[in-house]
Amino acid sequence: MENDPVTETGMKTLLECKLAAMFPDAFTRRRVHRILQNYGNQRHECEPDRVRLAILKLAGADLQSVEKYTGYACADYRDVIAWAEYPRQARQWEMPAGDAKQKMIEADLAEYEDWLHGN
Repeated sequence: MENDPVTETGMKTLLECKLAAMFPDAFTRRRVHRILQNYGNQRHECEPDRVRLAILKLAGADLQSVEKYTGYACADYRDVIAWAEYPRQARQWEMPAGDAKQKMIEADLAEYEDWLHGN
């Protein structure tokens, strides 16, 4: 995300915008919203809107995938965040050094920013 941290309100707004864009049908959008609400109810389930955005990025517009990734998030939200926000880095067993590492970080950030803001 951008250098400035996104506020909780901003994250909620981004989530609603992504839901509307990905699921233009109101019935389906409500169904997806209900599925996403399964994450964030337990004390250990941190940053619910950020994790819900990560679920949407990973699942796309597939309802079964939304359910699957929501389940993964409930088990360990860090996996879902890593897969969505840091896909190249998450696939590396060992991080490269120097310029290669920086390029990977920048590519992950650009990909997430593009997806998040609909570019």
